[in-house]
This record gives sequence, C-alpha cells and structure tokens, in this order.
Amino acid sequence: MLRLKQVHRWHLTQTEELQLAGQRGLSGRKPFPPGTVDPKTKLRAMAFDALFARDVALPLAQAAYDASNGRPLALPPGFVQTALIEPDNTARTALTAMTDSHPAVRAMTRDNLVFGLMGQNAGTRTAFVSFRGTQHLEDWVRNVDAEPQEYTPIPGFGKVHEGFQATYHLVRNSISANLAAACKDCDQILLTGHSLGAALAVLAAPDIFSNMPPNTPEPRLVTFAGPRVGLNDFVTSFNTAIESCYRVVNFLDIVPHVPLAPYTHVGAQIAVDSGGPIDLIWRHALPAYRAGLTAWIATHP
Repeated sequence: MLRLKQVHRWHLTQTEELQLAGQRGLSGRKPFPPGTVDPKTKLRAMAFDALFARDVALPLAQAAYDASNGRPLALPPGFVQTALIEPDNTARTALTAMTDSHPAVRAMTRDNLVFGLMGQNAGTRTAFVSFRGTQHLEDWVRNVDAEPQEYTPIPGFGKVHEGFQATYHLVRNSISANLAAACKDCDQILLTGHSLGAALAVLAAPDIFSNMPPNTPEPRLVTFAGPRVGLNDFVTSFNTAIESCYRVVNFLDIVPHVPLAPYTHVGAQIAVDSGGPIDLIWRHALPAYRAGLTAWIATHP
C-alpha cells in the first residue's frame, strides 16, 4: 500500500494553482472572456462543464477499464463503441522484444493489452477516445522517473516522459486506424482517461489533431488523476495547439504531483475534494472523483 506520508513529498507549484475556469484566473484575477487567451498561461478561457465531466467524461473513462476487463459497458446515453484501443501486431512484436521496458509499460501491459476504447454519439456529433489507467498503481508511481525525450509524433513540439511515450506508441497505430470511423459525421472529439490513461490522452491529442485523418475537429480533453507528462517546451506547444484541456485533480491524490520537476502540467487544473477516507487508493479512484465533482457542482451553482 502507498503510505500517507508520501503525500508530503509532492508539492503544488504556484503555476499549478490555476483557478477554476469561469470563476477566477490565476492568483484570483478576474476571468478572461471565453475564447480569449490568458497571456500568462497561454490557455483559452473556455468554461469548465462539471456536469459533462461527471456524467459523460468520467463514465467514458470508467468504460475504458470495463472494456479492458471484459465487463459490460455502461456508456453515457447515446454513446456507442466503435473500436477497442490495443496494440497491433507490429506493436505486440515490439513489446515482446523489449528487454528493459519502463515500469509504466510493464504496469499497463501486465494483465491485458486493451488500453481503452473509441466511439461516438451520433446525436451530439461527438467522437471519443478513452484510455484506462493501470490496476497496479504502485508499480509505476514508485518508479516514475524517466529521462525526457522528444515528442516523436511532431518534430520540435517539446520533450515528454520517456515511459509514458513508449506506452502511447504501443497503441498509436490502433488509434490512427480506427479514428476515422469514430469521427464519422462528428464535429467534435473528446479525449479522456484516468491516471496513466490521462497521460496517454495528453500524448494522443496533438498527434490526433496534426497527424490522423480527419484531423478535424480539434480535440477537447477532460482527464482525471493524470500525472505530469512533459517539460515546459511541450506544455507551451500543447497549450497553443489544444484550446480546451481540463485536468480534474482530487485532494490528497499523489499521482497528479509526479513525476517531479522539471516535468509540469498541460491545461487547466480543476481541484475537487471527494471527502471520505484519507486513503491514497480511495483518493485516486474514479468513484472518489465522481464524489468530488458532485461536491464541486453543489458549491458552483
């Protein structure tokens, strides 16, 4: 079990204390009008929809786990699956040949190779790509350090976590092969994920937008409990390319505070507090995030 005392190792930086969009800006400043850019963060002030996060994005994140475990899917109303996200034969061969893979890769592939699912809601013209995390949190959180490396899908985009990127590349071809079907007749695309799956969503977003037909629309992200993915150069490129990215972070969840600097976060943080046990496993779990969003909604009418 992860110990509570470990929480004190991870500290929020001032930059990470980004206030809730639509309520306040950085350091309590008045919000920027929707569609404009905060010159300090380079983030567009697009309103956070907590009901959408709780009732659509979070169930889609849960469905990624259910698809991986072979459980019946409880997709939000109107949503259907069009494909699973899993390594193709080339990626499976590469995985088998790995002799010293990063702990993130080992944790993600330990039980099965279904990383999530894709699909759409024809009624709202919304495609989605959803990634699960891993059931073995300690396997990679305790060994999360990694050398940064160039984000390979887009030259010059910045540097990212080597282990997270290696994990993403196992399913990159799967996403590319199935994206057009998921996006058929859609004019928006949602990327979501929990824990390590949130990191995969961040890595996938600019790649999908730049390299994978139909290349439109621009991805929108709502993630849960995600770790830091890249260095400042990647964050700057990401925030310029992806206008809407919200990271929901529960109080006392340590995962959003790793890996340590120089890694940093993309997008805007939405801080919630699930209440309940002071237990690190609970604080990281999707049911806790649901409780935290429900509490957030109650205080933000």
